[in-house]
Amino acid sequence: MSNLKSLEAIAQRVLLSAAAVCAFALASGSGALADDQPKAGTAKNKPMNMDEPMAGEMKKEGMKKGDVKKAAEKKDGEIRKMIEKEQQSAGTLKK
Repeated sequence: MSNLKSLEAIAQRVLLSAAAVCAFALASGSGALADDQPKAGTAKNKPMNMDEPMAGEMKKEGMKKGDVKKAAEKKDGEIRKMIEKEQQSAGTLKK
């Protein structure tokens, strides 16, 4: 008889812990659903205006959002030229 009572007590503890885990999962999951990304076509998905001043701590005075993109394209062009020169010189050395 005591074995039956101890088994019932263990089963009750397991069920209570499972219920607590489920309640916690539901409570924490509802916050994640509220943070969903907006759907396409909403006002938040419009393209960035590159003429606006930059925001954030790393901005420089007078810097616009488009300046970063222009600088990256310029640097990319310089690097491509260097890579082409290296490939050409490597190709001439192998022959």
